[in-house]
Amino acid sequence: MTDTAASLWGGTVARARALLRNRAVRGFSHVLTGNMLVTLSQALQFLLLARVLGPDEFGKIAAVASVATVLTPFSGMGAANVMIMRASREPTLLRLYFGNALINAVVTGTLLTVFATVVITPFLGAKAAVAIMLVFCASELIFNKIIDICWQVFVSSERLHWTSIFLVMQSATKLAAVFLFVALSAHRAAVWAWWALGSNLAVASWTVIMTSRTVGRPQLDWQLAKREFTKGVPFAVGLSAKGFYTDADKVFLARYGAAQSVGMYTVAFRVVQMALAPIKALSTATQARYYRAGEAGVRGSVGVAWRLARGVIPMAALMGVGFYVCAPLITWLTGDQYAESVRILRWFAAMPVLLAAQSLLADALAGGGYQHLAAAMQVAAAVLTCALCVVLIPRLDWIGAVLATYVSQSFLLVALATALRRVSKPA
Repeated sequence: MTDTAASLWGGTVARARALLRNRAVRGFSHVLTGNMLVTLSQALQFLLLARVLGPDEFGKIAAVASVATVLTPFSGMGAANVMIMRASREPTLLRLYFGNALINAVVTGTLLTVFATVVITPFLGAKAAVAIMLVFCASELIFNKIIDICWQVFVSSERLHWTSIFLVMQSATKLAAVFLFVALSAHRAAVWAWWALGSNLAVASWTVIMTSRTVGRPQLDWQLAKREFTKGVPFAVGLSAKGFYTDADKVFLARYGAAQSVGMYTVAFRVVQMALAPIKALSTATQARYYRAGEAGVRGSVGVAWRLARGVIPMAALMGVGFYVCAPLITWLTGDQYAESVRILRWFAAMPVLLAAQSLLADALAGGGYQHLAAAMQVAAAVLTCALCVVLIPRLDWIGAVLATYVSQSFLLVALATALRRVSKPA
């Protein structure tokens, strides 16, 4: 090896070692590894359930799951996000915010489960049963939220290997539940809801125990919880609005569209969501960094977003090309009964870039202390999605759902960019 080659090799190795010692890179690698394993597990779960249940029964689960997704951010009322924000700046407060977040999740999750069962189930008509809604929402709005809070405890301190462990454990347990459901149970949506509940209950119990052993037993301060309640509301509203404009199309499709369209549409959209796992992992891993950078002003959090965008946006564009080219693989994986999902996925080819850009802009606003602005924009996008779905889906079925999604997501991207530009201007 020549001296020049040896020098280049030595410099490359040194840079690689320095990169691996970087805390942010290590944290991202932990979360990315966990998210990729979770994504693979979820893909297998999704394929097994789609094949075994068929479009009609799978459509019931899809409709109920969409309702749970919309309501999930209101479980806990943003207390976990406030925990990350406060504890990333003052670690001694972590146990207090951890305890408050758990209590919030149990109380609000229970109320939301009752609301979904009593109020929303009749709206969906025959496409959702009361028993499925009750059991599935209890699983997602109470126990799944507890799991989320536990891994978010470690996001605040950037000990992200624990976040990865919890996510993988939850996904592995759910996958085991899917296998047992397929092998031992009647293949109906109502039966799967009970398996999902048992899985989340077991993992929630384990994560609370492990988190308490690692950071200390959670504490409760009612006065602090009351004072910080309003801080969590914008997070809850924004995340719920995000869940709404992401999943409301499936809820309205269940109400106004053809019975099989919900299952077909959900298959394609789940592919999009699973492919975005690296971008989601990056957002999770950098939350504490956004808050610390934004403590001195929104320009700090904008700087973080801008540095990330140079890698995230090209990655998202490449994903979109992959969706269009590889869409026919859906029928190979799920069966010919989901042939229409190939067309739907190709319609979604531009979605990764829109979602990635939105994530960067929303994180920058939240990190700079402008979560209320991000929430307002997301609520507006949710309202627009609702209006478009009501108008377009009865006329165009799933095509109307796709169009409603694109219009509302494009509106949100422009709104977030405009808001961020205004608040970033010098006073």
